[in-house]
Amino acid sequence: MVSKSIKGLSCGVLLLAVIVLGAFAQKLVDRVVASVNGEPILESDVKLGELFYGTKDRKQVIDKLIDTYLIAQFLESKGGQVPQEYINKALSDIAKANNTDIEGLAKELAREGLTVEDLRRFLEKEILATQGLNFYLSKEIKVSQLDVELEKLKKGQVKLKRDIDLVVLDKKDGDKLLKLMEQKKTLPEIAKALSTNVESVSVEKGDLVEPLDKEVWKASIGSLVVAEDDQHIYLAQIKDQKETYSGVSEEQLREQIFLKKLEERREELISSLKKKSFVKILPDAYSIGS
Repeated sequence: MVSKSIKGLSCGVLLLAVIVLGAFAQKLVDRVVASVNGEPILESDVKLGELFYGTKDRKQVIDKLIDTYLIAQFLESKGGQVPQEYINKALSDIAKANNTDIEGLAKELAREGLTVEDLRRFLEKEILATQGLNFYLSKEIKVSQLDVELEKLKKGQVKLKRDIDLVVLDKKDGDKLLKLMEQKKTLPEIAKALSTNVESVSVEKGDLVEPLDKEVWKASIGSLVVAEDDQHIYLAQIKDQKETYSGVSEEQLREQIFLKKLEERREELISSLKKKSFVKILPDAYSIGS
């Protein structure tokens, strides 16, 4: 069930439309262009949708609005709603994006036959049908270790990376380094005593000079290794090891699988809702205002 007030919404996810002066070629004559289970979709919704979705394709906009209304109605039937303070924050962000305030936004909208309430109504549906649905579905979608392993096989090209802290010293500091290590000094303490820095890097096999590379990859996680060549002494603390698959980590892989399942579940829900709903599109809906 969706909670009575969806708390888990993030304004960072919301793509706020920027209302630009002269964005509409004509004054708006509001009228019903479609309906979903008797709830009207108005011309004002279409015009706002064109801005919000970034397209002038009326069919695409109306089709997206129908999906939005279907999902919003479904969540409303479960008790879902968007907190008014969240919508207020979204309106405020839109105003700021246009270098104005709510009053200035209202004037800008009025020039095109729109009102702040039109925008508020649009945002309420859009937020509920996107972020609200994600919140609702996220509770039923699980990513198992088997899902991850199967995706690893699909991705292929497994690469190992190790995160290390590295200090590079001149050979002449060898005696000083030996004394510091006998005193069981930490890597940062050694670097400070020898007036150098600790560098944090993520490496694959072969990225480091050969003596250091060999020591780094045969040591266990957490170990401090020492290597040297003709000119330098290298100290490396092995912090972590990660597997990547075609450039992504396992954590990113899990997120990709989750988002894929989320989209699949969304499409299944829309398909199911359409079979049980009454959607009416006016004959001239796709050509009005074009």
